[in-house]
This record gives sequence, structure tokens and C-alpha cells, in this order.
Amino acid sequence: MAGKSTKKAATFEAGLETLEKIAQQMVNADLPLDELMKLYEEGLTLSHDLENRLQAARGRMQEIRKGADGKPEAVDSTVEQQMTLLPSEEDEV
Repeated sequence: MAGKSTKKAATFEAGLETLEKIAQQMVNADLPLDELMKLYEEGLTLSHDLENRLQAARGRMQEIRKGADGKPEAVDSTVEQQMTLLPSEEDEV
């Protein structure tokens, strides 16, 4: 696996799974330094790709609100603002 060229993961979730596997290999395997460095570089490249995807997703998040004229309008929203719209565990009890 260390010799593969790094491609962008098909999905964010697949990328996370691959990154976890790379981390497990680095921890559990008794690999030569060169192979560890290849895995490290692959993981670093993948983590940058995943971070970019997260940033892009945050930039696309919008909330629909009622405007001053009473019509719906899309307003940019942050992850924290979106989380306040979800029911809390206390609400579900």
C-alpha cells in the first residue's frame, strides 16, 4: 500500500477510512523508514484533501430564513449555527 500514488478519495468517508488504515499501518507494522515516510506523505496529502473538502462544504452551507418581506431567502450559515437547529439529546428524551 505504501507504493501507491495518492488519488483523491471518491467520497469524504472513503478518504477518512483510507486515512485510518494508513495510520494503523504506521502504528502496527514494523516497516522500514522509507516505507513509513511514503505512508506519512500519502496520509498528509489525503488529510489536506479532506480538510479542503470540509472547508468547501462549510462554505456551501446555507440556512433558509424568512426575509423582511416574508419570502424565504438563503443566508450563509456556519456549522455551529446549523448545529443549533438540530434537536439536542435532552430534547429527544
